[in-house]
Amino acid sequence: MRRTRKNTIAAGLVSLWILACGPTDEIVERARRGDPEAQLALGDRLARPGDGRDLAAAVDWYAKAAAQSNETAQLRLARLHQGTPDRVADPEASVRWYVAAAEQGNREAMRALVEIYSEGKGVVADQPEAARWLIEWADGENPQAQTDLASRYLAGNGVPQNPGRAAKLLERAANQGHAPAQLDLARLYMTRGNGVARDLETAVHWFELAAVAGEVEAQNDLGAFYARGQGGEPDYEQSLKWFRMAAAQGHPNAMTNLAVMYGEGNGVAKDPVEAERWFHEAAQQDPAAQYALAQHYDSGQLVTRDTEQAMLWYLRAAEGGIAEAQMRIARAYDAGDRLEPDLGEAARWYLAAGTQGIVEAQRRGAALYDDGEGVERDSRKAAALYELAAKSGDVESQWKLGRLLETGRGIQMNRTRAVEWYRKASSAGHPKARYYLAQVLDRGRFVQRDIEQAIALYQLEGEAGNLQAMARLGDIYWEGDGTARDRRRGVEWHRRAAEAGYTASERFVGVRYFEGGYGIVKKPELAWRFLKAAAEDGDERADLYLGKALWSGIGVKKNRRKALPHFERATKRGVPEAFRHLGYAAVFGMHRGNAPIAEAYVNFAIGAALRDRESRRELRALRQKLEKPVIDEFETRVEEELTRYNEIWENDRRDRTRPKSQG
Repeated sequence: MRRTRKNTIAAGLVSLWILACGPTDEIVERARRGDPEAQLALGDRLARPGDGRDLAAAVDWYAKAAAQSNETAQLRLARLHQGTPDRVADPEASVRWYVAAAEQGNREAMRALVEIYSEGKGVVADQPEAARWLIEWADGENPQAQTDLASRYLAGNGVPQNPGRAAKLLERAANQGHAPAQLDLARLYMTRGNGVARDLETAVHWFELAAVAGEVEAQNDLGAFYARGQGGEPDYEQSLKWFRMAAAQGHPNAMTNLAVMYGEGNGVAKDPVEAERWFHEAAQQDPAAQYALAQHYDSGQLVTRDTEQAMLWYLRAAEGGIAEAQMRIARAYDAGDRLEPDLGEAARWYLAAGTQGIVEAQRRGAALYDDGEGVERDSRKAAALYELAAKSGDVESQWKLGRLLETGRGIQMNRTRAVEWYRKASSAGHPKARYYLAQVLDRGRFVQRDIEQAIALYQLEGEAGNLQAMARLGDIYWEGDGTARDRRRGVEWHRRAAEAGYTASERFVGVRYFEGGYGIVKKPELAWRFLKAAAEDGDERADLYLGKALWSGIGVKKNRRKALPHFERATKRGVPEAFRHLGYAAVFGMHRGNAPIAEAYVNFAIGAALRDRESRRELRALRQKLEKPVIDEFETRVEEELTRYNEIWENDRRDRTRPKSQG
């Protein structure tokens, strides 16, 4: 059974009497005989600062008394085990003795356990355990414990959320004259759905009791209540009274509120000088007030506009941790707005604001660190900011985070999570994420292939104007890749991309209309138009077909001489069939030199070397008509030409893969 508080006090008085009056040898003797009060008194004597201090011995005597359920000794042990300048802490022992004392009803031990478990002091934080001891403490009609417990019921911190229970606890504490409870109860009556019905009259009653007791927050809240006219018309006289009372105690919000009243002339003569004075008073001690002052200087409201002063106060507020001020400073450095452009400083302040939850700062800061733009590239910081923004629902950051997770840049590689973020960004309509997710599902990268969903995403992107998505849909339907083959539908999607200028689709549609077949009707004029557009965009196979069209007069007036430059351009990109057509041209007398047979042989031979079957057939037929010495001579020329073309193709390959200039 728990000892009563009365008995505890009595035990403490006995130990004090022994220390003050009892002979030392008698205390020692009684302690040795097992008297817990003497053991406690002896422990206190040995723990006292001075020459006779012996903490190890004190702990031993306290432990003997504590083992006999001496509550005061248990409390002394718990405190000593928390650590002192000359003793190493033992958190486990400290908690054990606090629990022992608390279980006997010691309120101080209960309070200590609440603090230990709430803040994780020497133990793992455990909010339910903290709440358990707070309930015990509050049951003793301690108004501070009741107020703290009410806060936990309101927040659901360690206990189930229960606003009604919170309101009852606050009322118990408030009725004991506890000003913080009166303030909290007043605020409950100002709101709806927080355990009590909204009642402004009752709210004012509790605000006034707390304010008269000196609760500065209640004074400021009461001033705001009268200034807003929440009970009817504004009462500026009452408002000024309470704001001044709170301001006299150094409350920065009250000072700011006074500044606004002087600036707007509410209840007093309008006085910008007095308004500025109160703004400065508040700003001397409070970052939020500094930010408010910066805004007023920035806008010219209530004080004379001064952009230089605005930036100084924005900076002070930013240094004081105000996220909005940090964001304002970051933007200023980013855009060179009233500050010299400095992307390094911008990134630093974006990081500060981003870690406080401002999504714009997270996104822009991440981009700066990701790109190394004006700041040393830091993929870890970029990933951390992208993740914060992504979790806040920023779609662009979800896409970017997916890319970092896929590659493991700045964050541990996790392709499953990468795809999850691609899906989220895609569902929100992010075009790059939607197209990329379609590619992931199409190719079966990191996930099982899902061509149906890939087609659905490609179609959304295609309808939105993504030319690559249109072209891929064209290929899927043309080839029947994972779905039913539909040649006409394939051509339709490619034609949509071609009409918008997508080179690969221009060539595809041009070839289809040139050759016909597969249910596609030949359309020579359209074939010529699309192939010409593709060739102008640098498509080598389009040049081949333009040459074939001119050679045969398909969709254009026949002109074999004009066909030759197209074939020659195609050979520069290594198109085998183009060499065969140049061989035909030589046979037909349209050769570049004085040796048409040699020219034909060389072109057929290069085409054959590039695995064009028709070139091989033509080469075999020609070799049968030539003598060996002539063939040997021609083969030498073939080797020379192949060497020349290989250099051309290698240079072309390098040009295509060389990174574009960033200048």
